[in-house]
Amino acid sequence: MEEAQNRYFVALYDVAKTVNSTLNTDEVLSRIVRAAAEATDAKGCSLMLLDAEQRCLVHSASYGLSDQYLRKGEVMADRSLADALKGEPVAVSDVSNDPRIQYPVEAAGEGIGSMLCIPLAMRAKTIGAIRIYCSQKQDFSTDTVKLLTAIADLSAIAIENSRAHDSLRKAYEVCQRELWHWQP
Repeated sequence: MEEAQNRYFVALYDVAKTVNSTLNTDEVLSRIVRAAAEATDAKGCSLMLLDAEQRCLVHSASYGLSDQYLRKGEVMADRSLADALKGEPVAVSDVSNDPRIQYPVEAAGEGIGSMLCIPLAMRAKTIGAIRIYCSQKQDFSTDTVKLLTAIADLSAIAIENSRAHDSLRKAYEVCQRELWHWQP
């Protein structure tokens, strides 16, 4: 157990350092999903954000999953582990026998036996989810749920920081154009 706790600590350190190192959202999220998968010995990890209509989850970053699996079809927010989008972690110990799984055939083809889904929340509003996918059917420990929850929280902070930075940059560019327009 001590080995797993050490991996979890290192992953949490790496994620926090990454969030604090850059405002490049793609880079941050890519590093986060890799760290989460490696720390939990998972086959893969994905981070999905709700679309503008809050109808579908869109893959924003992934690690260890095939392009074919990622393109399997729309991931409907109300069908694919919907409880996670209500703010609750969802653990699926056997993907092949759980009605909450939207694409069980594709999951089996990808070699996924179990998955853990944690909501991504920004100021108590769910904006997406992070999932780890394991090859073996398994139950997830409380420590694994806590680690992935902390990673999800840091991911939400990274996304919020990036969005705020983009908004400020755009406002700055508008001000620059306006000032240029008014100069003699």
